[in-house]
Amino acid sequence: MQMSWFDHVMFWHWWILAGLLMILELKWSAFVFLWIGFAAAAVGFLLLVFPSIPLHVQLILFGTLLLVAVVAWRRYRDARSDTQD
Repeated sequence: MQMSWFDHVMFWHWWILAGLLMILELKWSAFVFLWIGFAAAAVGFLLLVFPSIPLHVQLILFGTLLLVAVVAWRRYRDARSDTQD
């Protein structure tokens, strides 16, 4: 049985991904990479606290947190733009 690096994803992998996404956000500030980065950092923190989370659960958490963050940002942005008109 061949092992892959996906079998050993650790919290710092998620934090590196979050950091890279934050750097991308600084380069192209579109508020897209920011929320993806926050979701990656949150999964990294959860993996730090609960190190036995399997990869498929990590990916589900990442997707869920990403969707929640983007929806929350859009609602906030739309509410702010309505009050400024």
